[in-house]
Amino acid sequence: MRSELDAVLRSSLGRRAFLKYLAIAGGTGVLAACQKNITAATQGGGASATETRPPLESEPGVLHAYEWAGFEVKPLWRSYAAKGYPDPKFSFFTNTEQALAKTAGGYTWDIVHPEVGYVQDYFNLGAVQPWDTSLISNFPDLNPALEKAGQLDGKQYEIVTDWGYSGVIIRTDHADPSINSYSYLFDDSLAGHISWFDTPWILLQAGLVLGVESDIFDMTPQDLETCKNYCIQKKKNLYNIWVDFTQMWDDVRQGNVWAAYAWPDAWVNTRNDAPVAYIRPKEGVLAWGEGLMLNANTENYYHAHEYANAWTMPQTGLWVINNYGYGHSNLKVDLSKVDPAVVRAFGLDDPVGNLSPPAALMDRYQPQRDAYNRAWDEVKAA
Repeated sequence: MRSELDAVLRSSLGRRAFLKYLAIAGGTGVLAACQKNITAATQGGGASATETRPPLESEPGVLHAYEWAGFEVKPLWRSYAAKGYPDPKFSFFTNTEQALAKTAGGYTWDIVHPEVGYVQDYFNLGAVQPWDTSLISNFPDLNPALEKAGQLDGKQYEIVTDWGYSGVIIRTDHADPSINSYSYLFDDSLAGHISWFDTPWILLQAGLVLGVESDIFDMTPQDLETCKNYCIQKKKNLYNIWVDFTQMWDDVRQGNVWAAYAWPDAWVNTRNDAPVAYIRPKEGVLAWGEGLMLNANTENYYHAHEYANAWTMPQTGLWVINNYGYGHSNLKVDLSKVDPAVVRAFGLDDPVGNLSPPAALMDRYQPQRDAYNRAWDEVKAA
């Protein structure tokens, strides 16, 4: 993730490489539709009241969704398909750093699925436009606290769909669950069996373990340097830095990894195969909401709104919870149809309490994101 032009231009080679910076200018252009030309409503941060759009049937129709792997599955957009719309085209990113850098480099999509902490970054690129929430019939049923996190200046730039934690999965036959801390990820006693995700959030987790005085999302240069050096010191304990979550699951199952940076889906998908526990650390678990953002120049404006409506349906939320263990923003999801162990493990019955301090530290915009990325690059290079 690069929030400044200079950071974008110096992105490291490999999967985060791109040809050149291209700010995606906001604008109208040929955007999307309905059954007739309409004036887009301003309700909920919609388009300008004077802006007209062509009908839905005049749109190209094949929606390009830039997604996390695993979010292309049809149960997430079943109601969209049921209306006879063409199947979306999916492409995938490993993390939001990659997605943002490729977008800055000119990569095009209709909708993208980042965390709420990056709404400002996409806005700064001129890459996105607000949704017209009056076109999303499920919007009134969505968690207002989560949806507020997707707003800028009162406009809904992200439809928050799902939420979860960046906690720790441990093998309970090798790590003591009562420790209940991010310290698992740096523990010398677990040397050779720790797995980090490729994300600067490892620096935030180090900050929580070290008890730095500054805000972990906006650390002082001194605190960030301390966290970077701590991670470099503890890197010797790693089994690997993962980018493929399914490989991480396999490493946990096979006993190669005893503690890993993990989202809730790791526990849901390994709990029947190995002695594991999902840890929401005592320091406060890092929490995230993520959802759909709309490209400023999309030609599939109304198809995108139909797709967002499919993602926000309660039956979609139930599928997300049962298969990934993530929370969902629709408050009408029937939790009686969810394994009680999953509800307990992730606090799905009290999303407000479990996503609030001190239990959780919700993702937010990082004004020094480029400095965090540089520090993380130094950790990986060490």
